[in-house]
Amino acid sequence: MSRFYLGVPPSRMTCPCDHSCMPSLDHRRCCVLLSGGIDSALVALLLQREGWAVRAFWVDYGQPAAVAERRASRAIAGRFELEWQERSVSGLMVPPEGEVPGRNDLLVAVAHASALSTSIAIGIHAGTPYPDCSREWISAWQTVLDVQHGGVVALLAPLAELQKPQVLALARQHLVPFGLTHSCERGSVPCGSCLSCRDRDAAGVGT
Repeated sequence: MSRFYLGVPPSRMTCPCDHSCMPSLDHRRCCVLLSGGIDSALVALLLQREGWAVRAFWVDYGQPAAVAERRASRAIAGRFELEWQERSVSGLMVPPEGEVPGRNDLLVAVAHASALSTSIAIGIHAGTPYPDCSREWISAWQTVLDVQHGGVVALLAPLAELQKPQVLALARQHLVPFGLTHSCERGSVPCGSCLSCRDRDAAGVGT
């Protein structure tokens, strides 16, 4: 496992960041892939409170909920007083719901190409079957970043050991502004039935 892997043991529900495995303070700049959802908003807030120089990054890759995601991402960045940037990628075959194959690879690659020598943070969590939410995936990307940057650029995934209910509990604990977030996979108006909408409903977050 990479020394920069920021997994959170399930029993640890306060701060997930381990200073002993961080890049030096001179390199504590990170670009958070801020989708507009709860997970990425929590990651941005946690890293900001840990002293990282955080900026927000949003990617339009043709997702059905792009309009609402963009609005939510900008609103969250504004609430946290983060610099916000966007990039657009076209030509992808994006399903209306569920897994987008290679999505997280795309997001990390675009962020890396746009913010050289800056660590990248992503809000993936445990409990999904997707390979690009796994420890192996994080480790593989860290190897790529180490080859290119000699160990000073990290792929940060502070929620990677947490199940979704734990993520939501941590978000409540840290007062993530749920009302600014958007999680629906199907479109800019919450459908109420996709997995993300059901997660919010089960947690009493609402749409």
